[in-house]
Amino acid sequence: MREIKCEKFVSLVEATNRIDQVVFSSLTNRFHSNHSGLLVELIDKGHLRADFAGELWARAIGSTFVDPMSIRVTVEVEECLPLEMAKKIRSIPLYEFDNCLTIAMEDPMNLKLIESLQRYVQKKISPVFALPQDIEHAIDIHYQAELSFEEAVKELQGFGDSESIDKEDDEALLELINSNALIETTNRIFFTAFKHRASDIHIESHKSFARIRLRVDGTLHDLAEVPRKIHQAIIVRIKFLSQLDIADSRMPQDGRFSLELGSFEQNFRVSTCPALHGEKCVVRILGQAGKKSILTFDEMLFAKSNLKRFRNSVSKPNGIFIVTGPTGSGKTTTLYSALDYLNDRGRNIMTIEDPVEIQLPGANHFEVKHKIGLDFKRILRSALRQDPDVILIGEIRDQETAKIATEAALTGHIVLTTLHTNNAIQAITRLIEIGVDPYMVAPSLNGVMSQRLLGRICPYCKEAYHPSEEVLMTYFEPSTYIKPVFFRGSGCKQCHGTGYSGRVAVHEVIEISDQMRDEIARKASIKDVFNSAREIGYMSMREDALKKAILGLTALEEVERVTVPEYEM
Repeated sequence: MREIKCEKFVSLVEATNRIDQVVFSSLTNRFHSNHSGLLVELIDKGHLRADFAGELWARAIGSTFVDPMSIRVTVEVEECLPLEMAKKIRSIPLYEFDNCLTIAMEDPMNLKLIESLQRYVQKKISPVFALPQDIEHAIDIHYQAELSFEEAVKELQGFGDSESIDKEDDEALLELINSNALIETTNRIFFTAFKHRASDIHIESHKSFARIRLRVDGTLHDLAEVPRKIHQAIIVRIKFLSQLDIADSRMPQDGRFSLELGSFEQNFRVSTCPALHGEKCVVRILGQAGKKSILTFDEMLFAKSNLKRFRNSVSKPNGIFIVTGPTGSGKTTTLYSALDYLNDRGRNIMTIEDPVEIQLPGANHFEVKHKIGLDFKRILRSALRQDPDVILIGEIRDQETAKIATEAALTGHIVLTTLHTNNAIQAITRLIEIGVDPYMVAPSLNGVMSQRLLGRICPYCKEAYHPSEEVLMTYFEPSTYIKPVFFRGSGCKQCHGTGYSGRVAVHEVIEISDQMRDEIARKASIKDVFNSAREIGYMSMREDALKKAILGLTALEEVERVTVPEYEM
């Protein structure tokens, strides 16, 4: 029966017409009695994308294909299957629902193994198919990250005797860079960051030690303190991966690199900067290449009034819509939700980004490459000759890009972009400050949105409470509220004691009215623009954040940490 299903895999691959028939015939002859070997060969040789090949294999054997790297495995689920057993049977538990444990396996048709697992965990087993290399990496990340990191650091401490690395000794430096201990140490840092869903890794040197920290849900958390010697070795390894100058530690450097993890490629952006006691390195974990999900408007939890203004602004036949916020506030995710909303076969959609983090089916993506002089403005000029309907510009950084974008909006294009300002009101006048004439900004601007990400209360340790009168009076007038119930996380092993798990976005959206266009054209003050926005129902970010705190999505502490009162705007 299994042989028949594996023959079905061959038929499914042939039906795709993605592989040269002569090449495929040769491969099927080689792996005639080993179709799992054929699957691995098709992926390793680049004939089929790993996730697509996995889906075909799952269909052939009557199972479901999953990517275990994309699922957040809880601590309780991990504990269902010990590490040694998971490695031996090459399986990993994913989630439990109604006393049924879903397990990713390389052979979900192995009934004998499934029966044994059911007896061991005392639960019903729902087997799904995952690629063997995906299972290996998922086990590394979910089970072994912190433990193996500590072991690798101990091993690396014995590498060499000097307190500093001789960057002039090419042979010794090459030996260090390629040493298993150093590779293992840096990999475990990345694996631990994945496990905790970190957005950034900070590696910094102090007088007598070095510290590694992870930014999780917007806040930095200590991962480890290591000797300064190990700090230097880790920096050298990351520079090597990023193709930076290993010998130069006196000047700031920027680079990027990728790591293959199972069936996907993870991108990283690296920045190093000389500090008093040695180089500081920050590694930004970018979206998984081609795998970062596009959220719908509903999934982004917009307030109804904000969602209406957002949709109205991006649905107009031409004009600019701007999203503002600090780095890491989800601006790109928001813009891609707008692109997905606008995406249809009748539109030519083009994006210009640095780097491309999300791939939208049907869109044309262009990536900035500063080393060869391919910057935003150069690509944008070229893109406008490609008959676009919708253009996404990753960021407006200079006067020329701003002017080209404004002209594009005035000549019939929809332009989506980002700016770095503190709030939506400031963004309205920012284009003028950059150097675009007010008479061009006024008719071209459709809307502006500012957003932030707040920590989302962990659902496993969420608890209700009543804040004190003193706290409530900082947010509400005494006569306007009946003591509302708020929520907070007490801290548990699921959220690593933080009380937060994931993040929720808060927004302020301004749809430009005719009165506001007149004020922009005559360069009115921010206060005048703010008053006009209030007249058409503008809701500040703090108001939106308070609503989400009352709904139990975030905590008052997060509202205070991230947003500011209107009088401070």
